[in-house]
Amino acid sequence: MTVKAQIVPGCFLGLHGRVDGGMGEMPPCDGELIKAHLLPRQLLRQTSEGRRAIEDPRSWVWACGGVMGNGGHHGMLDQSRRLKLHRDRLPHGVEDLAEELGLVWWLDREYGR
Repeated sequence: MTVKAQIVPGCFLGLHGRVDGGMGEMPPCDGELIKAHLLPRQLLRQTSEGRRAIEDPRSWVWACGGVMGNGGHHGMLDQSRRLKLHRDRLPHGVEDLAEELGLVWWLDREYGR
């Protein structure tokens, strides 16, 4: 009997992401849920909205972050870049915020058209 990896219901990346390059199944969640920005904070800082955009709930989702916050599914998206999201899986608010800030080009580049 095989056991399916344990994905915490609140982990958006664990539920909607895919492991890139056929590198196997989605690993189980690891650590507490943290804010995982789908539009990077560094990029948001460069906009006229700056801090407000970083805090805007449309810019992030809940995801497991491992022991230090840079592991788990968050780390797979942000650090190792092994986790990918299809554009159609992004919350609608991310698209709206990107349009408001002139960052649709970045969504096109990172998540496809």
